[in-house]
Amino acid sequence: MSIKKISLNIMLISVLLAGYFVCSLHVFSMRERLPAENMRAEAMSLSPVFLKIVGGEFKGLWADYLLLKASVFIGGYSRSISQDWEAVYLLFKQSLALDPYFFSTCYYTQGVLAGRESMHEKAIELLEISRKHRFWDWEPGFYVAFDYFYYLRDNLKAAGIMRETAKLKGAPPIVATLGARFAQKSGETRTAIAILKIMYDRARDKGIKARLEKRIMAHLGILTLEQAVGRFTRKYGRRPSSLNELTEKGIINKPPENPFGSSFLYDNLTGRISFD
Repeated sequence: MSIKKISLNIMLISVLLAGYFVCSLHVFSMRERLPAENMRAEAMSLSPVFLKIVGGEFKGLWADYLLLKASVFIGGYSRSISQDWEAVYLLFKQSLALDPYFFSTCYYTQGVLAGRESMHEKAIELLEISRKHRFWDWEPGFYVAFDYFYYLRDNLKAAGIMRETAKLKGAPPIVATLGARFAQKSGETRTAIAILKIMYDRARDKGIKARLEKRIMAHLGILTLEQAVGRFTRKYGRRPSSLNELTEKGIINKPPENPFGSSFLYDNLTGRISFD
């Protein structure tokens, strides 16, 4: 195929995608009038190579657009299904393929995707792209280390990444301290609270800030229950069979509330407490 034909094809594809872009913006405005429970996330299955070719000199603009498309769903959904988050993951992945230096994609990946039950590994995959390309920036590595520590329970991996991140210019002194805590494999809930507070202080988006605040409150509730379980175990020589036994035996007067609505979850075999 001649260079002229290739150029013509690229121009044609660019025009078609531009039309898709304009139509999608119109769809966004229509979707805003839909009830929140009807909102679904959508993504086109386009390869990164194809996106780079057709994006041309406008790769940054397309990266912004894909992130905007994900944000429309994130900011307006009422109930979600697993396919929604697969679509959000794909949109973030495509955005990073076009502009791997774009920090906002990294920021939203951690803020809205990493905490989803089936998305921990996929979020880390995307964050590693940001970490590789934004090699001077301590925040992507900070997020990756936290996710390995808290979601995947890989303290050794988390400690190594946090130690590397602590060496970067601008990294707060607490990053090195957290790396040491990860290696010790102790005080996990306190460590999680410390990290979430750092994320909260640096959050710019009000929605993400609100989610982080709820997570901090949930972890403070877990810490209260863990301490109560410890007192119960020392007194009775066994773990409580349920969290209700903590109040029945007078260890605590009233259990903390889970800000996510449901009761705290408790595994009496391991003593592990979680909020979702």
